[in-house]
Amino acid sequence: MAAAPDIAAVSRRLRLRAIWAWTFFASAVPAVIVGQGFVGSSERLRDVGAIMALIFWLFGMIPAIAATVAAFRHWDALPDRIRLLAVSPLLAVSFSFSLGVLALVLT
Repeated sequence: MAAAPDIAAVSRRLRLRAIWAWTFFASAVPAVIVGQGFVGSSERLRDVGAIMALIFWLFGMIPAIAATVAAFRHWDALPDRIRLLAVSPLLAVSFSFSLGVLALVLT
């Protein structure tokens, strides 16, 4: 039989993954703002900001998915605040996608 996981260690790993995911997601915002600041300049400079934002966002998805999967694996043993923190990055992404789809459908 496998030994039961140490919930304190699992909680630390989940907190760390969730914080890294939010950090990468937040880093994408200034990249978009800087990219849009080059409005009067060439098309190529504007695309740099969008590409950097996409890279930050994709790097943020890795710890977000890892935190969510691990949280679901140990769901019953985790405290409520750790559950919410672990799934919040992926919930924010799915909410943003839902708003985008609604905006496309309703226009």
